[in-house]
Amino acid sequence: MTFVAVVREILKTEAKNDEIALADSSPSAAGLRYQPETWRTRFAAAGWTPWIIIGLAVFLRFFWLGIKPPHFDEGINGWFVDQVMKNGFYKYDPTNYHGPLHFYVLLVSEALFGRNVWALRLPVVLVSIGCVWLCFKFEPLFGRTVSRIAALAMAVSPGFIFYGRYSIHEVWLVLFSMMFILGLLGLWKFGTPNYLWCAGMGVAGMILSKETYIIHLICGALAIPALMVSNALNPLPDAKPAKQTWTYVDLAIVIGVAIAAIVFFYSGTFFHWSGVKGIWQAYKPWFATGEQGHGHEKPWYYWLKLMAPSFEKGRADYLGYELPALAGILLCLFCQSFKNFNLRYLAIYGIGTLIAYSYVNYKTPWCIISLAWPFLFVFGAALTLVPLKYSLETYAASAALLCVVLAWTIWQTVWINSDYTWLLALILGVAILAVRLCADLQ
Repeated sequence: MTFVAVVREILKTEAKNDEIALADSSPSAAGLRYQPETWRTRFAAAGWTPWIIIGLAVFLRFFWLGIKPPHFDEGINGWFVDQVMKNGFYKYDPTNYHGPLHFYVLLVSEALFGRNVWALRLPVVLVSIGCVWLCFKFEPLFGRTVSRIAALAMAVSPGFIFYGRYSIHEVWLVLFSMMFILGLLGLWKFGTPNYLWCAGMGVAGMILSKETYIIHLICGALAIPALMVSNALNPLPDAKPAKQTWTYVDLAIVIGVAIAAIVFFYSGTFFHWSGVKGIWQAYKPWFATGEQGHGHEKPWYYWLKLMAPSFEKGRADYLGYELPALAGILLCLFCQSFKNFNLRYLAIYGIGTLIAYSYVNYKTPWCIISLAWPFLFVFGAALTLVPLKYSLETYAASAALLCVVLAWTIWQTVWINSDYTWLLALILGVAILAVRLCADLQ
């Protein structure tokens, strides 16, 4: 039985399984009655700020989702899904530079919702929202303020919004690279099995998504000795790794699950075993394309140009598309001033990925989200560089600046150019967060 047939059988029995689950009177099912109380407790502890940020991300990614006709790449991905439906599996081509996971997820989406633009884009929209949610999971590592500012910046980022509504593989790479780094840093600070799973599944997910995962793995590894040098120059109190509480059995299970998932999808659900060899065969044509460009060659500063203001009148990027990420890059110059070990690592890792992506001649604009997300956290850490005794004055000055920029943005939006609407959303979101953060200081 092919994977497509299995999916169809699962969909047929879904309603029946739901009825059985609702009728279950076991103690575990009875325990569900206590879940609302648990949710209320967690909501009270977290506050309403994360929900506003996630709600903003949901609105900006779902609003008029089908208004833009499918791009060529989206059409190609849809065609690959049609081939999966026809053949029963995805035949991985090592010259295609795309992992199989996205196509199987699209297959399930189209099986559930039909063959339409919404079904084609829904998975990446949900993954993009998941990336914003994942930012909050960094709070034990970076702190509440840093993580929430990063989440807000990602929620309203033009790049993350546009490519979070764009049915390509890139947003999957963002999600799994975030999981990989979260797991890596969590293992260093806490050493618990859940972070081991996070790191392992992050690596597996990157491999299943796109061949550029190798850049993130290499940069993640090279950032460790660079961080050791940084710590030797300016020691940090939290540099000592935590005692690891996972066992070798846990490690074996994580590795086994990761390998099983990789083999399952790359082998075409066991119908195309030569696809497994394509995992390493892809790098010969991939390196050749990366060096030659093949029509997509860009200068080394291309990513900085995408983030920075153009100052060209009438252009939507007059003030820049990714100012928080650009500010984060500039703040990386002061990473030695960070008193947080994990933030230093992320700054080093982010600069490493930026250098690697800048070196490759083959550049496509959607890769911006894969290399920009670490800088959103560094941007959020700007407040940590301010001495604590000046924190209230910093918030007051920031609020005053926000009011000035907000007034200017409204004027631009209403009377000059409606393309500045995204900037209005950014400022409004930052203003809401600033008010909440100021309230936390009281």
